[in-house]
Amino acid sequence: MSASFPPPQPGGIDLTLPTCGETRCNDHGTCVPPPGGGASLVCNCDLGYQGEFCEDTVNGSLSLPLTLGVLAVIFGVLILAFLCAKLRQKQKKRKRKHLASKQVYNIVV
Repeated sequence: MSASFPPPQPGGIDLTLPTCGETRCNDHGTCVPPPGGGASLVCNCDLGYQGEFCEDTVNGSLSLPLTLGVLAVIFGVLILAFLCAKLRQKQKKRKRKHLASKQVYNIVV
């Protein structure tokens, strides 16, 4: 029995091997020759990534302030909803009290 292998690629290229961009640039960029020339390849990062090996996100520094901002908005909306509910409850109580004071019961014996 012989094992079945995929047919050889033209030029001996094995397409199953990871590319330079996948290994060196953390799969967030492509390898390109350096602008000034040289033997070592450098990473050309995709949009939203930065760093020597595309390891940092551009918006990474915004994550904490953004999270705190969203939490503050949610907290503010909850407080506002609570205050509106309390105010409405007081208005209903005042209205009931006012209506109760206006009602006169005429009881004939």
